[in-house]
Amino acid sequence: MAVLGVGGRLELKRCAPEPCILSPDSLDSLNNEYESICDGYWSGDHIAANCLPVTEGEYPANPSGYATYFGGKWFLGPNRDHITSFNDLFYKTDTESYPDGQFGDDAQFYAREGDEVDGEIIPGCDDEGGYWIHIDDLGRVSFYSNRCDALAGCPDTRLDLDAVGGNITIAPWGSLEYINAIWACIEAIGEYRFSDGQDTVTLISICKDPPLYQKPEANPNTETFSYDNADLLPRGQQGNGAAPYWTCMMDIREWTLQLDAPSVDTTSVSEKFGEAVKSLVNGGGSTEFFVERQCMTDLQADSNTLMKLLFMTENGCNADARFYLIDREGCGYDCDSGLLKGELYYEASILITATAINVRPTEMIAGTAQFVTTGPIRLKEAS
Repeated sequence: MAVLGVGGRLELKRCAPEPCILSPDSLDSLNNEYESICDGYWSGDHIAANCLPVTEGEYPANPSGYATYFGGKWFLGPNRDHITSFNDLFYKTDTESYPDGQFGDDAQFYAREGDEVDGEIIPGCDDEGGYWIHIDDLGRVSFYSNRCDALAGCPDTRLDLDAVGGNITIAPWGSLEYINAIWACIEAIGEYRFSDGQDTVTLISICKDPPLYQKPEANPNTETFSYDNADLLPRGQQGNGAAPYWTCMMDIREWTLQLDAPSVDTTSVSEKFGEAVKSLVNGGGSTEFFVERQCMTDLQADSNTLMKLLFMTENGCNADARFYLIDREGCGYDCDSGLLKGELYYEASILITATAINVRPTEMIAGTAQFVTTGPIRLKEAS
């Protein structure tokens, strides 16, 4: 059965990359970029970070990483900025304050979030909205406050970063820093396909008994102190699965999905009539698209995604796809025509196996991507 979608709608849910640790030693604070990033991240990706040292005023975020000693490579905060030479006193004098109003022995030794210095507040970690990244030709990564600036990659719109001590952990936006299996096991997200951590004592799957916290807090009370199954982690290459949102592919000309369920002859010897059973259901097809670079939201992506997926071989090479036959708002039905409201689409995991680009002088640059399906193929009817 061939299903053809002319100008059809195609949505992808890309396999998210693993969390990545950026060393503070790899930061080039003059150009506001890190030397490298882990494989699987693309320019324009929306990421979460655990306290990126962003400087919006005079002081960068993450005051716990400020330098304590003069002459180091880390940012010297206002708690120690009175030391300008090796002959200065290590502690503040009666005329030197930190924060405002605390002099001499009353001055705080370490910088703290919320301290006020000359009317300016030391910022804490403000990573709730996440950041967007740009990766240049040499693999260097910089951070931006919106996706359009990240895709453009201009130096003048980068977020200012300071040399603050401490590693920075980044992960795809919408995922937890501690990757538990709560959303990875939900039907809407997808099955825990390749592997599953298991408690060796109770033999209960992590999908059925996931940890319910991100960072368990140590409690000195031995009666209540328990990390439960916090040591359970998913194994294998699945990582944290696909990103927790679908993106609509733009510039799609058409898609073709070919589904096949061949029969296997099981007729016994001397039988007059044939017997057969259905074999494995397989799928594959192609999609045609225009090649263009566009700035869109997190829920939309240009056709370059299909070309990028071809070059992923292990981690991040697969994606969940929805091939829409009917794109109609629900819920209910039209009494006159009898048409049911709601969407009708195929859903499957796919692997891009080939791409071809056609460059003709009189036409727009267009491409074709070939794919095969992996795992279950479903026909879904939305209410």
